[in-house]
Order: sequence, then C-alpha cells, then structure tokens
Amino acid sequence: MKTIQIENAWRGAKRCKNCAIRHLVLFADLDQADFDRIHHPIDDIEFEPGSRIYRQGDDMPFVYTVRSGLVKLEQSRPNGDKRIVRLLSQGDLAGLENLSGQVAEHDAITMDHVKVCRIPRSVINSLQRDTPNLHNALMQRWQKALSGADNWITRLSTGNAKERVARLLLLLDENSTDDCFFLPTREDMGAMLGITTESASKATAEFRRQQWLKPLSQNRAWIDTTKLHRQFD
Repeated sequence: MKTIQIENAWRGAKRCKNCAIRHLVLFADLDQADFDRIHHPIDDIEFEPGSRIYRQGDDMPFVYTVRSGLVKLEQSRPNGDKRIVRLLSQGDLAGLENLSGQVAEHDAITMDHVKVCRIPRSVINSLQRDTPNLHNALMQRWQKALSGADNWITRLSTGNAKERVARLLLLLDENSTDDCFFLPTREDMGAMLGITTESASKATAEFRRQQWLKPLSQNRAWIDTTKLHRQFD
C-alpha cells in the first residue's frame, strides 16, 4: 500500500478541478468555500492486486472513492462460504454503510492495481451538514448502490452458467475505461455468479473457442460484445 497525504483535499479546489474523474467522484460539485471547510487530510492510496482495503465487521473512520481499478465486495456466510456480492469501479464509493453508523458489511479486496481517495468520515459528516451539494451527491451514491445490487441479482444470479458468465463479461466491459477489461479468476467468477469454478472454466473455454473472448496479457481480456449480446443478453 502506498499512501500520499493530500493536504486540504487535493491541495484545494485547483487540483480537484483538474482531476481526470472529477465528474465521477463524491466531491464533484463542491466549490472553493466548501473545500475551505475541510480540516482533515484526504489520503491518495494505491493498492496492489489482492489487497484488503477493509474487513467485514470493521468500524471504520473512512469511506473510499475508487479512482481506478476494480474492487470486489466479498461477504462471509455463517457456514464459512464466501460470496462476491458486487464490484466497484471508477467513481464508486466504498464503505457507505459506515456513514450511517453501521460496521462494514463486506470485505473490500482489490482485484487489480487500485487507486483510491480515503476520506475521513468526519469530513463527510461535517460537509453534509453545511453543504447541500454533498448531501445530494451522497443520496445519489446510495441510489446507485441499491441499483447496482438489484442489477447484480437480476443479471448475474439468474440463468445457466454460460448466461451468467456472458453477462459478467459484458458488465466488466461496460465498466472498463478502455477497449479491454480485467478478467477475474475462475474462482472469483464462481463466487460472483453462484456457480462452481469448473462451470466458470467450461463457459470461458467455450467462449474462447468461439473467439468471443480473447485473454490478453496481465489479466486483461477482450470480448466480442455484439456476439455475446446476441447469444445471451
């Protein structure tokens, strides 16, 4: 984990306004007066693949904006099984439940190289009281999280193994910022989709034979979106 402390929220509004994903992040609508109210540092943190940002059950003083990369939210069941319940990508907010006083509901684990902004909960609470724009942005994040959970259930938890894998690949492609995307392990696919690792392997092998899926270097992949949509969506 590499941490770069950013004084006064990305050194004030100037750096924030120049951020490449300014329109996506929680502070997108803040103005200079709002930034002047921030008295605790926001940290710019980089994580290697497989790093745990926080654990299920943690009482955290922070929330996290994903600036780049992919984060899986993994939930442990009483019987010891683990299920990946959602993926977070650029612009998503991790740890929303902490703002309402709840402990973390999931483990947040990086799938590839991830950059986040770690925002103290005290900063959010203070700005939420004084800044209507931030309150509105938080409500939008809550709604996005709920819609994401509904979408996960309807798209990725129904149909046979091939249909689920195809929809997952299409979703990963939709959330990518370039013409390829991060390809999860077969074990992670199974944990996301509620299927066995073997079923995930068989489905991806079939897609490769059909040339609908082409793995690239460094866990990246390309898909033929037209053919996958035609076959499975």
